[in-house]
Amino acid sequence: MTHFLLGEPAEAVLDSLAEALDEMDIGIILLGRDMRVRFLNRHVSRMFDLPPALLTARPTFRDLLDQAGARSWFAVPAADLPMYLDQRETAVRAGSVPPTHIDFRDGRRVLFACSACPDGGRILSYADVSGELRPEALDAMEQINADLRFNNETMEDHAAHLASLAEATDENARKLSDAKQALEHEIVEHRQLEARWRRIATTDGLTGALNRVGFLTRGQAELERGPERGGGLALLMLDVDHFKSINDQYGHAGGDVALRHLVTMVRNQTRRGDLLGRLGGEEFAILLPAIAAEAAERLAERLLARIAATPVIWRDGLINLTVSIGLALATRADRSIEQVIARADDALYRAKEGGRNRVASTNRRRRFAAR
Repeated sequence: MTHFLLGEPAEAVLDSLAEALDEMDIGIILLGRDMRVRFLNRHVSRMFDLPPALLTARPTFRDLLDQAGARSWFAVPAADLPMYLDQRETAVRAGSVPPTHIDFRDGRRVLFACSACPDGGRILSYADVSGELRPEALDAMEQINADLRFNNETMEDHAAHLASLAEATDENARKLSDAKQALEHEIVEHRQLEARWRRIATTDGLTGALNRVGFLTRGQAELERGPERGGGLALLMLDVDHFKSINDQYGHAGGDVALRHLVTMVRNQTRRGDLLGRLGGEEFAILLPAIAAEAAERLAERLLARIAATPVIWRDGLINLTVSIGLALATRADRSIEQVIARADDALYRAKEGGRNRVASTNRRRRFAAR
């Protein structure tokens, strides 16, 4: 793939790319030809709990493997661990490695891939696929691995080549036309990559629901197009009851499984055009366009009952789960989605005060206990 700088210095492009990679929930490591770490993003450091002292010493890939092995990250018997680490190092040194699953002892599953660079280095990517793997994540990993090769190409030569084409003969004019087509193709690819990054930036990495930024952005758009859409707009604020106790009893891994289970239950009960977002911790919001108040109330009660009746399967046992729900309807006076969220949040607070595992509505000032 040919890359063009579009008028920006190479260092600025690389700095921007490094900042973008640090914000992603996919781990990225760039190794030199000596297998020493040249770059890794924050997600890798968090995923393997790497100490700062190790990172400042320019560790080798084997140093990272030994660190993970010493902390028993891999779901491998202790007797087999040395051979397992040797195999992982040998595979990376040999060249590209196709997407491969790595199981962690805490129940996580990571999709690992390695791409060999022209200068002998390696690009490693790690994506947490403990839940359902989304095609967007795979596409993003592949595109990121391709674009990281910016660091291994002589980008200044591309700019000089384009400048010389403008002063060339008819043959050079033909080459300029070809270069223009290549640049247009590159721009299309760049926009596609931006779109993939935008999806990742607005999606909660754990549950696959919209994150707070994504929900507020799309929720505001739905509120503003209300008159042309017709029908009412309802919002449910949903909070897991006693979630801290679930984390304390089953660990954070059990709590994560419970949240993914909750998202699956909500999606099974809502419509394709409804929006589901994780606003923080164990708190979720559901936006229901084109719905009457009575239908929104029935949906809230149905969610309450289904979640309470469907425990989470966790290892050799079950995790019982209940939620509290606050319901609010948008009005003509609402100018921002945050106003509707605030009323739904107030109803949620009253549902919690009323004993949890119930629905409260700000519009009719009535409460609906779970049946």
